[in-house]
Amino acid sequence: MEDLISRAERLASTGDWDGAMSLASELVAKYPNEMKVWLLRADLYGRNRAYASAIADLSRAIEISPMEPCLFHERGLDALALGNDQAATEDFTRGLELCDRQKSDYYRESFHFLRAEAFLRLRRKKEALADLAHVREDQKAWTYRLRTKAELLYECNSLDD
Repeated sequence: MEDLISRAERLASTGDWDGAMSLASELVAKYPNEMKVWLLRADLYGRNRAYASAIADLSRAIEISPMEPCLFHERGLDALALGNDQAATEDFTRGLELCDRQKSDYYRESFHFLRAEAFLRLRRKKEALADLAHVREDQKAWTYRLRTKAELLYECNSLDD
């Protein structure tokens, strides 16, 4: 399975999206209870802007591995891409809960940054500012484009209370 996943990733990296997706779909059919194959195909869908399909595959991966923060990170990003900001905040909140539970900070700052973006879109200034308080001044992340903490703060402060 791992070799086939690597092969699909190589195909994608060379631009052979059809070959990569075909192999990923074969993996999903052959290993339907393996989180990694669903994550692989979700990643391929996401790279091709098929966000609804990516979300469906990530939801299946979460059913298999509900304690994996990266799955909530990726599904939240896809929800942001679709403009489903409420679903994105829920995924980023769940990811932060998992960070606390697992005593891991690996995704913490990213979850706060991305959730602040979603809160900002929802015009929830107070929550966005609270999240940004947990983010380094030089932090940047891709949402719908490359965004900076300073940019998010400026937009928050432009909102009415």
